[in-house]
Amino acid sequence: MAQKIIYGTVADDGTKQSGQGFEVQSPETGTYVITFSEPFVEPPSIVATLKDWGADNQIVVKDITVNKAQVNIWDLGIKQQSSTSSPDLAVTKEKSAFNFIAIGEGS
Repeated sequence: MAQKIIYGTVADDGTKQSGQGFEVQSPETGTYVITFSEPFVEPPSIVATLKDWGADNQIVVKDITVNKAQVNIWDLGIKQQSSTSSPDLAVTKEKSAFNFIAIGEGS
């Protein structure tokens, strides 16, 4: 079987900026679903990086199947308390542009 590579850049609003072989949707803030035009034979290996990142942002690729994958982007911040207690970590989803590459076996 032949190796298959799909890669692209997605804008923070969920629109495709570059790449071929996939479509992308953003059903909610910070969640992006990449759907491959033609499925892989097995779930591919996927790497995603933030394009315009902040030092406190995290990107996670999950729910990888032969047809699609989900990318979630999280903003990690400190929620300062008004009292003397320790600050809490505030985790919220955040819009951000990202790059990705999916590599696996094609048909």
